[in-house]
Amino acid sequence: MSKTQRMTSIAILASCSMLLYYFKIPLPFFPPFLTLDLSDIPALIGAITMGPLAGILVQFVKNIVEYVLHGSYVGFPVGQFANFISGSLIAGLIGWFYFYRKKLDWTSYGISTLIFLAAMYALNYYFILPSIMSLLGLSMEEYTASFAQFNPMVKDMRTAVLFVILPFNLIKISMVYLIGIPFTFKLVRILQKRSVAI
Repeated sequence: MSKTQRMTSIAILASCSMLLYYFKIPLPFFPPFLTLDLSDIPALIGAITMGPLAGILVQFVKNIVEYVLHGSYVGFPVGQFANFISGSLIAGLIGWFYFYRKKLDWTSYGISTLIFLAAMYALNYYFILPSIMSLLGLSMEEYTASFAQFNPMVKDMRTAVLFVILPFNLIKISMVYLIGIPFTFKLVRILQKRSVAI
């Protein structure tokens, strides 16, 4: 694949990712600001077919365009940053395993999921949630109360991340892998058949 073809493919995947980003799926028992979407799947396709960097670029373009078009409800693009990091980890990790090891197995999924959850725990606890709380001008008690009304186990920032954010992220990565990986390989087989036919 030429450089031009790669950049064109990344642009197309980023456009698909932007469209999917608008179809939010609310989850019961989670705060309304935590919603699922399928916008990480195009990045996953890019990471598996063209390498992890391609998947990260898809996420980068999606979130830059999203911020330019719609801004952020807290001013600073904390939400776009969080989406970029989480999506890049989801696509990049599994893309790395497949692109460099040429296979995916339960070890690949397990290691990718554990690294993703550990990274998102640290990012949410030390940066993302404190930044949102500060930009909104909320106290710790006010902010964690928005989590506690959906999960009574939440008492502070640590338990908010542990009992709300981490389960949400586990559902998110599971959904993307369960839907995205079979779809990606089916798409690859279709494209390979067409290239042989041509």
